[in-house]
Amino acid sequence: MKKSFTIALLSLGLTIAISSCKSDNEKYREMISNASVSPITELETPDGFRFDMDEKGWANAITQHKYWLIGDRYYTGYIYKRDFFEGKLCSYEIWIRGRRENNSNVSLTSSDIEYIVKSYKAKLKGDFKHALHQEDYLPFDTHLWTKGNLAVEVLCPKELRNPVIIKCSNQPVVINIENNDKSSTYTPSTTTPKAEVKNNKWNGGVKQVEDYLENTLRNSDSYESIEWSEVKQKDDGYYVRHKYRAKNGFGGYVVANQLFHLDFSGNVVDVKDLY
Repeated sequence: MKKSFTIALLSLGLTIAISSCKSDNEKYREMISNASVSPITELETPDGFRFDMDEKGWANAITQHKYWLIGDRYYTGYIYKRDFFEGKLCSYEIWIRGRRENNSNVSLTSSDIEYIVKSYKAKLKGDFKHALHQEDYLPFDTHLWTKGNLAVEVLCPKELRNPVIIKCSNQPVVINIENNDKSSTYTPSTTTPKAEVKNNKWNGGVKQVEDYLENTLRNSDSYESIEWSEVKQKDDGYYVRHKYRAKNGFGGYVVANQLFHLDFSGNVVDVKDLY
């Protein structure tokens, strides 16, 4: 009886652990989706920039960052990318490669990664929501904080040869740019929805896209889902972004990040690669 009770407790603990992880990943997707449709009220970023600064203001601000002060430590890194929309900053990525110690640059350690996350947690408290996105096949564990339109991500590498990536975005503007830049030129024969195109509530998947990939991939048995965006309905059909991995013609695994356009009958009519 005692042994059975112990096994039951262990099983319950495992179930709770799995459910918590799954719930956090679902929470991550929900937070990104909510931030994408929020009114733009948050302009100040945690790294000292503003979403209403122009390129000249950005250039002046970035000169102040020879090193990145995180908590009370200085880190070495650089701006990997930054984007502007209508002349205003809307997103950027900071890649942290090392730490400054005794006037020298030293490599990142696992304790540095923990310290960076802890520092952002301390900075982004109060009204900010937090989620941790983890997948075995991804090279990073991603901490996400959102407040209204502001989305802050700290990508923690599983291998120390990779950088810590800090991503900050004015999410409604970013998603608007992605949708506009990647829209298809396909003209639908009907504007009346005839098929239900939606995310599966359990894993975010879209059946029509999954069927399409099963019929078009070189090795459909090797297909592994990584991430789905929320399905968006527009005037010419539905759009959904999907990141997945599968074997190519040489037998090696590759990761694809693609935007799928479906018509109102549920047919995939266009696929664009996102980089």
